[in-house]
Amino acid sequence: MPHQQNNQKPNQPARVHPDDRSRIEGLKALGTLIQGAPQPKAPVSYYTPILIQCTLPHSDPKTRDWVKTNGDVSLIISSGVDKNLKPYGIPYGSFPRLVLAYIITRVIETGERRIDLSSHFSGFMREIGYTGNHKGTGVKGRRVRGQLIRLLRASITFEGNRDGHLAVQDVKVAPKFELWWDYKNPEQDSLFGSYIDISEDFRQAILRAPVPLRTDILKALRKSPLALDVYMWTSYRLFIMHSTGQEAISLGYGRLQEQFGTGIAEENYRSFRRDLKTAFAKVDKHWRAPDGEKQPLNYEFEPTQLILYRSPLLVNAKPTPEQEAARHILESRSFDDVTRRKARQLAGKWDVPYLDQRAHLNRNIRF
Repeated sequence: MPHQQNNQKPNQPARVHPDDRSRIEGLKALGTLIQGAPQPKAPVSYYTPILIQCTLPHSDPKTRDWVKTNGDVSLIISSGVDKNLKPYGIPYGSFPRLVLAYIITRVIETGERRIDLSSHFSGFMREIGYTGNHKGTGVKGRRVRGQLIRLLRASITFEGNRDGHLAVQDVKVAPKFELWWDYKNPEQDSLFGSYIDISEDFRQAILRAPVPLRTDILKALRKSPLALDVYMWTSYRLFIMHSTGQEAISLGYGRLQEQFGTGIAEENYRSFRRDLKTAFAKVDKHWRAPDGEKQPLNYEFEPTQLILYRSPLLVNAKPTPEQEAARHILESRSFDDVTRRKARQLAGKWDVPYLDQRAHLNRNIRF
């Protein structure tokens, strides 16, 4: 059949008179004042609080068992062994932290214990933030492969001991896994699928209270395990501060030294403070909104303690009732007296009732 001509006129976009543009800009500014400017979303990863309170070691402890205690909580890691009963070693550094973030994120997204991996090794490495040559025949490739096996074969114990009450949870990171990657040809697809099947205990621990993190910042800080720990700890603490209304917290360097697995001896707290200050500067550099705009990370290094002040979160949290109410006000185009006063302070000569009446002029305005 021949194409029939459509005689209907297309809808024309709403036009705005030049005299109204400044007033519409005022309405936009009012929307920004009430609920904040719309922010682009960035990929989100997750981590678990217990591994933030007591972190993995930063360097190879060269032991079969390793423990980190922070107050009443201890993290105990035991190495797995090969067929000759030779220990693989304790996972350490940035790599296992990023692998754990990858595993935890996949569990949060799917709720499942089984995690299907990329069909080739290079694809998996890129997903967790590593690029470059990782052939299994090179030093770097062997180190990365060894770290992955250390993590997957490790056993982890979370132990709490307070006033004579002992609570213990033993976790096997991956009681079952298969890796079919060709490490000599890391871009080569494998015939069979590689996967990790984490333990149910680990899955439950992950789902209990995940901490949201920015994936791009994790990747940017991958060269420094201490910077990764600081970013995770700061994000975790700020989420708590925002939810409880705290304006600031302070912790002595000795307490922080207990928490982070730097391996620096307790008596060398000045060295730890220096390294911690460097790590905070790295995190501060990347404390940016998804659109790249720098956000303030408010903290102070005093002689004996670190003070962390309430700062903007980098991951969009669930809207508060107040934000939902503000959204409703904007959608209904009705403004109460308090909002009008704020608008007058912001808009100066603009007449807010006039903005109310003329908001319909541009239906394409979105806040």
